[in-house]
Formats: sequence, structure tokens, C-alpha cells
Amino acid sequence: MTTPALIGVAGFRGTYAARRIQFGEDPEVLVPLLRRIWTDTFGRDTDAMAAALQAHDWWSLAVNPKPQRWDLQPPVPGLGRPAGNGAIRRGSLRENLDGACEWLYLLHLDQRRLVVYEATVHGRWLRHSAHHLDPVEDLFVTAPALDDGGPDVAVCTVCGAVDEIDHVEVPSMAGYGYDTSTSCTRCGSLVATDPMFGDHLVRKPWPPHTPTTGPTR
Repeated sequence: MTTPALIGVAGFRGTYAARRIQFGEDPEVLVPLLRRIWTDTFGRDTDAMAAALQAHDWWSLAVNPKPQRWDLQPPVPGLGRPAGNGAIRRGSLRENLDGACEWLYLLHLDQRRLVVYEATVHGRWLRHSAHHLDPVEDLFVTAPALDDGGPDVAVCTVCGAVDEIDHVEVPSMAGYGYDTSTSCTRCGSLVATDPMFGDHLVRKPWPPHTPTTGPTR
């Protein structure tokens, strides 16, 4: 069973330009794959990766794509199996969906980030998750619980706090989507998002700076 998806580049005020991936995969599979393609194939050149992704529609993405007998075009090494050279799809996060795609993956070129949206039962795009292409830059990560079988825990990569994360989500003043703020209650580091300007990340100093005092008399 296929998981059709769109992959492209975020534009101004919630617009995007994207290509279709017939076998798109869920974020748990496609995000790590895109990170590897970004590193291994494009040497962390986000602009080059975006241009290559937008050159074709795709059957699937892969670091080592294997040709199939029904392919009309040869595989693109380090990227995937192209499915045609039709027009780029240009849309908006506020558009009504027709059910043809389940996921939307948008590159934010200036931030080297990948933001994932999922199609909802209401026929709208809903923000699912955001990921740095370089995972070292992620502020909050998930890790297995210490007890086997327990739920994963959220960890702050600045101070190491475990499950001390506060998340707030409100309708955006942009008129569509949501403004969100996810912060560590221990060190105060946070990532704030809005549908117009994307993500803003703040890493607070850790350990906190200790105020210096003058010499005693």
C-alpha cells in the first residue's frame, strides 16, 4: 500500500512548491532518509538538495535507488527513482485537500529545517513535526525510558532535563495555522513557531551564568 506525499520548499505566507512522491513513507522513515541524503549525497548543501528534489516527481527516495522494470527514467544516484517531469505543484497550507496525499514535507532553506504536515479528516494540512536536517541542532529529542517497555521521554539537549517540557499552542494571529512554544522549564531554552516566519530557536546558557560580585572591602 502506497503512502503518497509531497516534498518541496516552503514559501512566503504559508505557500509552497512541491513534487509528489508516490511511495512517500511516514516521517519516522522519511526524515532520517532525507537527513542521510542531505549529508551523503549533497554534502549538506540544502539549496542543491531542494533543486534536485524539485526536478522530478518521484516513485520513491533512496540513497541507493534500484531500477524497476516499469521505470521510464533511470534512477538518480543518491536520491531516488523519478516518476516524470511534469509541473511543480504550487499550493498553500490553507488549501482544501482532495485526499490525494497524506504527508507534506517542506524544506526551510535558510534554517536547514524540515517541517512535516499531515492531511487531516477535515481536509486541511496540520503541522505534525519539525526537524533540523542536522539532528545535533534539535533542541528536544526523545529517548527510551530507563525501565524496559516504558514510554519514551523528552530530553532537553541543553541542560539534560527529562520530561520538563512545557508546550503551548494557540491559533495564530497570521489568520491560519497555530503559534506554538515548546520550552524547557529548567533552563528556559525554547523553540517558538508560527506559520508565517517558521521556527525561532533559543538556547539558554547552561549552567546559568553566576553574577560576579565586586571586591569586598
